[in-house]
Amino acid sequence: MNDKSKVPPAPPPARGRLTALIHRHPRTTALLDIAANLIGGGVLTRNTPAEGGDPEERRQPMTGGRGNRSLAVTPDSYDSAARTVEAVLSAGSAVRRYWFTEELEISAEAIDLARVTGGICPLLDTHNQYQLDGVIGRVLSVRIEDGQLIGVLQFADTPAGRDIEARVAAGEIRAISIGYRVTKWQITATDDTDHETWRAVAWELLEASFVPVPADPNAVVRSAPQNPSHGNQEEDDMRRNLPGGAAAAAPAAAAANPAASVEPAQTTRSEPAAPAPAPAPAIEPAQRQADAVTVQAIRTAGTNAGLDTDAVFELIERHEANPFTRDALMADIGRRFAERDSNVRTANRVPASAGNGVTMARAMGDALFHRMSPGSELSADARNFRGMSLLRMAEEYLGSSGISMRGMTAHEIAERALHSTSDFPALMGNAMNRRLRAAYEENQPSYRRWARRAPNAPDFRSIDVIQTSAMPDLLKVNEAGEFKYGTISDGKVSYAVVTYGRIIGISRQTLINDDLRALERMTTGFAGSAARLENRTVYSQLTANPTMSYDTTALFHADHGNLAGAGGPISATTLGAGRTAMRLQKGLQKEELNLAPRWLIVPATQEQLAYQYTSSQYVPAKQTDTNEFRAGGRTAVEPIVESVLDAASTTAWYMAAGNEQCDTIEYTYLEGAEGVQLSSRIGFTVDGVELKASLDFAAATIDHRGLYKNGG
Repeated sequence: MNDKSKVPPAPPPARGRLTALIHRHPRTTALLDIAANLIGGGVLTRNTPAEGGDPEERRQPMTGGRGNRSLAVTPDSYDSAARTVEAVLSAGSAVRRYWFTEELEISAEAIDLARVTGGICPLLDTHNQYQLDGVIGRVLSVRIEDGQLIGVLQFADTPAGRDIEARVAAGEIRAISIGYRVTKWQITATDDTDHETWRAVAWELLEASFVPVPADPNAVVRSAPQNPSHGNQEEDDMRRNLPGGAAAAAPAAAAANPAASVEPAQTTRSEPAAPAPAPAPAIEPAQRQADAVTVQAIRTAGTNAGLDTDAVFELIERHEANPFTRDALMADIGRRFAERDSNVRTANRVPASAGNGVTMARAMGDALFHRMSPGSELSADARNFRGMSLLRMAEEYLGSSGISMRGMTAHEIAERALHSTSDFPALMGNAMNRRLRAAYEENQPSYRRWARRAPNAPDFRSIDVIQTSAMPDLLKVNEAGEFKYGTISDGKVSYAVVTYGRIIGISRQTLINDDLRALERMTTGFAGSAARLENRTVYSQLTANPTMSYDTTALFHADHGNLAGAGGPISATTLGAGRTAMRLQKGLQKEELNLAPRWLIVPATQEQLAYQYTSSQYVPAKQTDTNEFRAGGRTAVEPIVESVLDAASTTAWYMAAGNEQCDTIEYTYLEGAEGVQLSSRIGFTVDGVELKASLDFAAATIDHRGLYKNGG
């Protein structure tokens, strides 16, 4: 069979130091290789050329001393106002990778810039994708110019972002590296020695990173998604899969498709320059063909095809007894993959591939939300996960990320799901946040019926509310007389948003025990707690009787004309006295306001009495006992019963005008954080995930004129 008509297996990676020391023992090497593959992974990274360096971005195997490359970023391109810098991210030129050469196609058709246009392509510190502190900005925009990928990088307004920004502006940091994932390859050339050139004709830009020493094999940036041992030199596999996910198809299929699409599992790797090989002893041609298939190549091809550990071991043992040729290995793996794939295709599940990770996460989130709130609608995708336990979902999600659960206990699966870099904790957090929001909306505290909601506060600075008087009275203008200027009086009340919050933990035990009821109780409990806090905050404005800043007088005071001289229970007489007091209120320029009460606010102990005088079923004892405060009356008031008031007084009751007539008490939230918010992070003091509920809220009394109090 012609080797040029098939997709070759993955090129052998450069082993780490420990592997190199024990490589003479094939069985031990195989064990180590398989363990490394199960732990390793990530996105392919490549370094950009240095300013003044090789513009072709070539990196042949280096020998001898350390090589250095600096990015074509200069302090001259730094914009202090926009906090941006411009960089050449890639020229796409050929890069030597062991026994093949890689090229990146730089074109609008080849490069997937969805993360950039979506604003989610981060700028990292040395490929640190595992900690929020590692995000120092974002890739603001990208363009193609003269065959080069040019990016505008914007620094984050964080301590880490400002630190890197200052060092870039000073010229201390210039080197940059990009992370990308190849989704389609083409073999574009094969020389006389069967050295192939692979061209990435479809690839996705994932991130850009400032790095201290680019393109140095002794200081490569390595970070595997499931084992974030940041900074270690690890295996540099080039994982290639056919469109179905196999490492290779059967020989006949391979011959029919010489330019194959590949969709590797997400693998992060830097690009070390291969050291100069030591002189090899002369070997016979037949032996050369057998040695072309190594244990490492078997391990890589087998795991890329989705074979389990036992199957890979079997292939390695057969190879040790009777070495494979490349064609025989590919045929065997292709057969095994076809058998495995035929079973997988009949499974009722969302396919676990890089392209539908978002779909799976959304579907699982919908299924979790449906379990917590059975009345919610279940999407078609979510039906695949209906009835799954939390642990089963975690196993399914980790499997879709390329993590093998073979041999893991329930505790180990839970620990990996909650502590790894998988998005499963975020998936759970999103589902709980949806339940939290639903429960929060179901909790309708009584203050929202009568208090005014102000526009959201843009930040935590003081909010100034200006009171203005009515327009001045019009004056008579005599014949040939002049119009006189009028003035508008004003006052001011200030208040600021305050943050409230609590943290609770989700342990591994909760996940293993499938205690979704506990999670549901946590979320609804947070929702109820937030609603009660808002309620207490607003009603404390009535019970605390705060001093008004515009006249340094208590809210309810004789000078304000809104406090009953002698307290009394609710009756037609006391209600009438309150209505009269509000009618007689005057504005800032002593103008008549003629306010009428709309709300009767009472503690729980006064509920029955309040309903007696406001019900439409009110029947007077005699014809002269008219009651216009009843429902349908000319000055009807609506009762609001609030038990929070009982803690301050069981006899005091209040009347309030409608907000359309006069300002009374208003409340506000922080912009973008309306209501209670839920966020999560990997636990530090708890063995699992920590959930934080926060509320940014404030309330203040704006004017005394629309409020009245009777001590009872």
